[in-house]
Amino acid sequence: MNSFYSVTNIGELYVPAECREAVFARARVKLFARQELGHLNRIFTHIRQGGVAVTEGKWEQITTLMDYIQRHKQDLIQHADRSAKRRDRRDSHGRSASLALREALAKLMCWVDADGILQAESAPVIPHLLELAGEPAGANEGKPFLLPVTKIQQIQQALADTYPIHALDASVVASENVLAPRSQETIECFQDALQFVRQSNPATVADIGCGSGCLTLLARQELGEQVELYASDLLPEAVATTKLNIQRLLPHSDTIYIMPAGDLFDPLPPHQFDVIIFNAPWVVARVRNRAELAIHDEKQETVKRFFAQVSNFLKPNGTILFGYADASGPKAIDNLEGIIAEAGFRENAIFKRRVATHRSKRKWEQIRVYVLNQK
Repeated sequence: MNSFYSVTNIGELYVPAECREAVFARARVKLFARQELGHLNRIFTHIRQGGVAVTEGKWEQITTLMDYIQRHKQDLIQHADRSAKRRDRRDSHGRSASLALREALAKLMCWVDADGILQAESAPVIPHLLELAGEPAGANEGKPFLLPVTKIQQIQQALADTYPIHALDASVVASENVLAPRSQETIECFQDALQFVRQSNPATVADIGCGSGCLTLLARQELGEQVELYASDLLPEAVATTKLNIQRLLPHSDTIYIMPAGDLFDPLPPHQFDVIIFNAPWVVARVRNRAELAIHDEKQETVKRFFAQVSNFLKPNGTILFGYADASGPKAIDNLEGIIAEAGFRENAIFKRRVATHRSKRKWEQIRVYVLNQK
């Protein structure tokens, strides 16, 4: 499917993957700008008939339009019922209510210029907006792009929350789909591990799966400003979140390099590191959505791939700081330690914390950070 679409009075725009089905359907994509935003019923009718409404103007008017669509969801349901054939109307009606509203709201979009500025007056200023929406940096090829208004609001709401990190004496943000650093115990274990390796005077450090950037910030604090730090993550929204937190807390740092989004070691430069940090996904389960990528690891495949590749990026006397938890039970830990040994690594130290869980079958779990060296 094409990823660019031309809209009258704007020109060619990049369409993020999650918007393409709506934009490239057999329906009109129309710009409603400024004074036109006051014609709520006209825009609603356009969307109800399958069209996509691209908005430009006052942010307050755009959000008022969202409220209007939500208040008139019954009209969306009736329209859907008339146009669809259902065997059991009573059963399908309940399901179609939320579906029809969700589909309608997905067709209400705002356009963003090539510099990432929302074309909405008094709108929230959100840096790295395309990445926070889950798209790789540069995917728009320097052109404007579209985003659903609901997506913009979700990002805005996620970034409104902050998470205090006791070890840093600071708070960080975590965008949508990014693992929020709520576990002080995990951070404390990594702090202990970083202090343990500090004596070896590491010069280069990689933080794989950087998420919010919390461990990158911690490594800077514990290892010093002279250390070159490289941060990477699979999710563009995690890369963007790390950028935001580094810019907020270390605005003048010139030895932290945040890499483009990519799997494990793919984004890193082709050289070897003194220390590699990886807070691995610790729940042995299938990934059902983007938010679970940092937590779930079906059959421990991510862990296996990490240890299959890590020697290529680690100096012969280098160290891995590997975070894990026994949330999936002792068998998962046994498997993990077997993977570590098979990859040719040994435990130099291990730092642990016991934490309470909210699961009925298991009230406690152990968080651990392994300090690993090659045998």
